[in-house]
Amino acid sequence: MAVQMNRERFERLVKEALAELPPEFRRYLNGLEVRVEDYPDDELMMEWGLVPPDYPFGMYEGAALPDVDIPNDFPGTMVLYKRPLEAWCQSEAELRDQVRRTVFHEIGHRFGFSDEGMLDELRAGAGTPWSEGKRRAEAERHLRQATDDLAAAGTLFAGGYPDWTVDAALAAADRGLRALLLGHGEDPEVVAHDDLPELLARAVRHDPTLRRLRPLLRLDRIALGMGDAGTPPPAERVRPAVARDALAYAREIVARAAQGLPPQDERP
Repeated sequence: MAVQMNRERFERLVKEALAELPPEFRRYLNGLEVRVEDYPDDELMMEWGLVPPDYPFGMYEGAALPDVDIPNDFPGTMVLYKRPLEAWCQSEAELRDQVRRTVFHEIGHRFGFSDEGMLDELRAGAGTPWSEGKRRAEAERHLRQATDDLAAAGTLFAGGYPDWTVDAALAAADRGLRALLLGHGEDPEVVAHDDLPELLARAVRHDPTLRRLRPLLRLDRIALGMGDAGTPPPAERVRPAVARDALAYAREIVARAAQGLPPQDERP
């Protein structure tokens, strides 16, 4: 059941979270306006490409610390959205924790961090928690895309295009890992931000045998663009053996992801 809290108590949670910041951080909050609102307005929702009930938890608007001339006093606005936070949480303790995370998340933007650069614990979600059905649908979507990419990679390899094979195999591996992680119950909002190295690291935590696929990360660093004038074209820089390895790694990842998503009538 969602939590409901009066405005005064909610604002007290925000102040308590700000008070947790060390003094050397709090001195950079001079000039910061902190507000609590029920929901973002329609204009902001349109700007962010969100529709109800997918609401953000908070917002920071203003300059970032690395971009200002007077770092210990510059304007900015942090807003926390009370109703979405209450709808997300099932207890006052959970609400207190999520308010704290959201405050630190928005302060992170003031210090110059992007969403992708923050720790998972500080990546505030948007909207209500993903249901199991919605999470599975997202996993199946990634698996379908991965399967299509894998088929394309196989066709390209058979046609003698090693560079395009690597490109398609990496796309299949990326989407296959997302499907695999969602099948293990990972947070879709967090997984959406990760690149191939982070995705594989998460997958290894669920299945340590996937460590042997780490050479895939080396393939991810292969430059598939045309490069400087005078350099050989990508098709000549990528050996068939490299393309074969990329295809094999992608096949295993997609197969593992499919195993983790049995048809609905086969689940225990």
